[in-house]
Amino acid sequence: MKFRLLLFFTLLTPFTIVHAQTTPSFRTPSRGFVSLEPAPHWSHALLTGNGTMGALVMGQPHEETLIFSQADLYIPLNEPKPPINQASRLTEIRKLLLEGNGEAAAKIPVDQRNKEGFNIGRDPFIPAFDMQLSQTAAKISRYQRSVNFETGEAMVTWTDDNGTFERRVFVSRADSIIVVSIKGDAKINMGIDFAQRSIQPDQADFVKAGIATVKPAAEAGYLTYQSEFKNHFKDGLQGYEGVGRLILKGGKSEVKGTRLQITDADEVLMLIQIKPSTNWKASQLESIKTRLNAINSTYTELRDRHAAIHNKLFSRSKLTLHADPASMQLNTEALLLQAKDSVPAALIEKVYDAGRYNIISAMGTNPPNLQGIWSGTWTAPWSADFTHDGNLPSAIASVLSSNMPELMDAYFRYMESKLPTFRENAKMLYGAAGIHIPAHTSNNGLDTDFGDIWCLTYWTGAAGWAADFFYDYYQYTQNREFLKTRAYPFMKEAAAFYESFLVVGEDGKYVFNPSYSPENNPGNAKSQAVINATMDVMIARQLLSNCIAAAKTLSLDAPKVKVWSEMLSKMPKYEVATDGTLREWLWPRLEENMPHRHVSQLYSLYNKADADIISNPALLAAVNKTIEGKMNFREAEGGGEMSFGLVQLGLSAAHIGNAEKAKTAVDFLASKYWSTGMGSFHNVAELFNTDISGGLPAVILEMLVYAEPDMIKLLPALPAAWNKGKLEGALLRGNVQLKNLEWAGKQIKVTLKSGVRRTLTLVMPAEVESLKINGFTVSPYRIKDRKFQLNLLQTRDMDLEIMLK
Repeated sequence: MKFRLLLFFTLLTPFTIVHAQTTPSFRTPSRGFVSLEPAPHWSHALLTGNGTMGALVMGQPHEETLIFSQADLYIPLNEPKPPINQASRLTEIRKLLLEGNGEAAAKIPVDQRNKEGFNIGRDPFIPAFDMQLSQTAAKISRYQRSVNFETGEAMVTWTDDNGTFERRVFVSRADSIIVVSIKGDAKINMGIDFAQRSIQPDQADFVKAGIATVKPAAEAGYLTYQSEFKNHFKDGLQGYEGVGRLILKGGKSEVKGTRLQITDADEVLMLIQIKPSTNWKASQLESIKTRLNAINSTYTELRDRHAAIHNKLFSRSKLTLHADPASMQLNTEALLLQAKDSVPAALIEKVYDAGRYNIISAMGTNPPNLQGIWSGTWTAPWSADFTHDGNLPSAIASVLSSNMPELMDAYFRYMESKLPTFRENAKMLYGAAGIHIPAHTSNNGLDTDFGDIWCLTYWTGAAGWAADFFYDYYQYTQNREFLKTRAYPFMKEAAAFYESFLVVGEDGKYVFNPSYSPENNPGNAKSQAVINATMDVMIARQLLSNCIAAAKTLSLDAPKVKVWSEMLSKMPKYEVATDGTLREWLWPRLEENMPHRHVSQLYSLYNKADADIISNPALLAAVNKTIEGKMNFREAEGGGEMSFGLVQLGLSAAHIGNAEKAKTAVDFLASKYWSTGMGSFHNVAELFNTDISGGLPAVILEMLVYAEPDMIKLLPALPAAWNKGKLEGALLRGNVQLKNLEWAGKQIKVTLKSGVRRTLTLVMPAEVESLKINGFTVSPYRIKDRKFQLNLLQTRDMDLEIMLK
């Protein structure tokens, strides 16, 4: 019997929820959330994951579906081929673009693809299988579902005429298994089976083209699932297998077809593991069973082992905005409803935690794809791939700043594993050295987007953008060995591409031809194929500057430093458009196109406060005007599609000190793009997507503290509404831990801890009345223009008390 929640559950008062906390079975997690309705769709499900496997928990008490996923399950529909020889027509492409014929230039890669028979796309990410649980139905008198962010548990609790029951699910980082527990104060009678994820009519051909066989089965104490792929390409996946081991306390189980039927149990525990297969002839079922049989722990022991690892990451950062206590007790349905009128501080605190939780849960084997690590559909939008022109950078934007640097290894390993293909891309598409990363990748690194409208092979910025994450990891951690052996080699390959690709124009400046500003076309041109997109110039300038800094740090490649310095001198200058905004294309006669979801011309402000812009009043004014125009467009759209564009606006606003615009972005992001299961969306209230799960915490952090290795800015973009708050835990560039930042009116308290002995500049948000360091008053003469030279001792806490004028 399907559970249908009565309307009165949505009207429970804060008092009712407080009362629920006093009942053990209906507790509210101290960091987490409670929802009072089952998920109406998988995109509203509860989320749990360990970076390799994920589970979506729908929350139906009596007829539950758990949807499992595994990070490597990209169904092999496309046999990899060499990249198309776009380079053979590069002269033709460049000539057409110089003549202003972008539409003809955009058609060339399409034509070349057709000539070469390059008909493959990206392999899509798919769900593994469902676990279906049917429990004896009865009239329900109480219900909630919840997620505990500190333990990673997704929980469903209800009381019916048979008793009070609780189902818990988490995915263990310690044991690499999915753990499902069902307990109650009455006997448990239920059936459990594994089943193929449901197939919609319009997905039938897709599944038929990719799946050869599906075999769910049951035997005494076990459920198994096997799915073979139709295509067995060289070195690719051939299928996957899963095993669930049933452990009962009391009662009995028997096999009924593909189902395990459980009678009169006191407790049900299932341990599940999913393994991809690269050799379908050698089944892994027995080895998985052997491993699961070796785990002889209680649910609590399993949970605690996992939580010790998971919470070590999650608890490193906490935001407090002193939200109204009544709002803090609201369920997600009520909290999101309240946000339609005014965004409560409680919701901002909640989504800060939820976003970090989602990224922790999704990042491990790979970086988060467009759906993190989860999928409830066979045909995910954009194949649930890794999208490098904005989505993935947003998803990982707060990993370093919210103090989870070890998670970045998933991103670095992914990029390094594709280097041979990235080198081939550069050679075949551009006749260039170095590496070229496509805008979209999945299980391989090939360019597969050759549309004459979305001419994505003309976007050359992905490798430079990725290189900035490599270099920023060094800036945060000061791990010199990483810089030498991983970051700098990757950066050099990205720079080598520009050394080959760029040509000097008549004015002595480099010409980026072809070029592309993601998904936008100039206001006076139909084609997205252009010359000198500002974003491309910004990425190249950033990359070369970072390469020079890294080479000097490592005392390497003096001749290269000269080359890169000369290249920087030839970069096009940023320009102000006739409408007063920052130009999106640095090429004559190309006009702005402001009403667009992307904000690519602000790229150099996404991650840092670009000194070239901050120090130039005309450019700074143009950036402010651009942010204002883009925000006006968003407001007219009611938020609009592509939520990570708001992340980019918020980061840019924070980095120029525009606190109110940054807050506007945060309010939009917090109130319009979250499910009742605290998963994030791509569009307003729809399209499950993890971009802002990582991006929103990044915006908040950059508003509260900004750092470079030799400088820390306190509260650089603090909005008036956040007049009191606390940030516990952040990692700053220079390997400095911000252990605590507390502010109330004009008073600020800060605790810093440095990994090395260092001197840096501390920048205050206003003129200083007094400053104490570890209880000792600092002479006001040492504070000039709101700046103070701070000497940090290695591994020792430094407490600062600041009173502003």
